[in-house]
Amino acid sequence: MSLRSRILTALALVAGLVGSSLLGSPASAARADCYNYPGTICLTENSSWGGQVWRQYPSQIVGCRSLAPDGFNNEATLAANLTSSSIGLYLYDNSNCTGASRYLASGSSANLAAASVNFNDKASSLRVVYF
Repeated sequence: MSLRSRILTALALVAGLVGSSLLGSPASAARADCYNYPGTICLTENSSWGGQVWRQYPSQIVGCRSLAPDGFNNEATLAANLTSSSIGLYLYDNSNCTGASRYLASGSSANLAAASVNFNDKASSLRVVYF
């Protein structure tokens, strides 16, 4: 191997190592997609904050909001209510805000796949409540 080839190979390896250390993982990118937007309701498809992300401000959620038109029906694994202390969130397993539900207080998040919650891939609609 020529000196030039060895130098180019070494430079390529260094560039690959430096470049990969500067990139965030998909999970951290999706987590930032939620937590960099305080005041929102955020749902993610995977338990590692990866996959699809659904995020809305409460003012965008009028009454009962079906998740099907947004392509997020039965997709949520993590849910975060990043709102102020006067806003709650109900997730429902039917598209018309009926059926089984789970509640998230403001400032809280939940792993919907956890055995204690048992709501993974079941959210079909949601409603924001004001106190």
